[in-house]
Amino acid sequence: KNIEVGKVFFRFFSPTINTTTPSPLAPMPASGPSSSQDVGRDGGQSSTSMPWIENTRQVTLDKIKRGPLGKIAPLIETFSTCYTPDTHLRMITVGISHYCEKTRWALDLSGIPYYEDAHPPGLSALQTTTLDPNVSATPIVRMTNGNVVKDSTTINKIICPQLYPDDKAREVTSYEEHLDAVLGPTARVFAYHHLLDPAYSSLTADLATRETSVVESAVFKLMVRSGFIQPGMRKFMNVTAAAAAASEPAILDVYDDAARRLASSPYLCGDRFTAADLSFAALSSPLLDLEEFGDLQPPMEGGAFPPEVVDLKRRLRAHPAGEHAARCYRDYRFGSVGAGGEGILKGKA
Repeated sequence: KNIEVGKVFFRFFSPTINTTTPSPLAPMPASGPSSSQDVGRDGGQSSTSMPWIENTRQVTLDKIKRGPLGKIAPLIETFSTCYTPDTHLRMITVGISHYCEKTRWALDLSGIPYYEDAHPPGLSALQTTTLDPNVSATPIVRMTNGNVVKDSTTINKIICPQLYPDDKAREVTSYEEHLDAVLGPTARVFAYHHLLDPAYSSLTADLATRETSVVESAVFKLMVRSGFIQPGMRKFMNVTAAAAAASEPAILDVYDDAARRLASSPYLCGDRFTAADLSFAALSSPLLDLEEFGDLQPPMEGGAFPPEVVDLKRRLRAHPAGEHAARCYRDYRFGSVGAGGEGILKGKA
């Protein structure tokens, strides 16, 4: 009974999923962003066809109110809404989302004052729909002028244009959209497939509730540890063994392509750190066991994580592209925007 209720519950607050058989990965676009109107991984436009990935459609506020989530919405909204003064940007996130990490990193580089309003997966829709009733994906931000902006790439272009130098803007954007459409979804499907195993329910619950409110954390942990929500997550995000098996070689293909780029250049799109490098590192971060996340998750080595995740982590960290991602975090995660037009500066050691 719990499993069936969990499926129904998750269906009402999860994006609708296309659950057809995965198609081959599309190649990286040769030019600018795709003109496709399909909704992408974090609410933006998709530039490739990967049917096992979520967020092909948004969940609306009306649907949430009519579903099971609407019954606990007053409790969540009362105790889990982050007050943000008008002088600060408000960013609503799923705390563990690597797409949200993309925008968090860009905000930190920009120096723009902001508040992060973090929520567990699914429950975040209660907040995103207060900014836009038709948007359930994260990240989404409310600017200090009241404007609401969604999609990590779109947000980053506004808050940190220095990541898109004029002479490389088209190439950087094209490569970033490719990573959004391939690396981001496959890394997530691979990780979720293994973390949703009942043996790792406590780990999954803890990871998903870092920096979230006490009420939301309690609700989400109860759902995960009771096995209430996992079947719905698997079904409606199409997190299957087949999808995970297809994701692993796709991740390695992206890494091989990045290594070829890095063989002739110190960065992925030229001679300086850009949104291409930030996106590659951020979207890889769930699989790399980076030192910068030491306070947010236990080490992958030592038995806390599934062995399949640890094995892939070891291969990626030893890969030239994985070394580049780790170096980007080490050098630029706490960097800043140069005042004299010199782009992104490295952080202090």
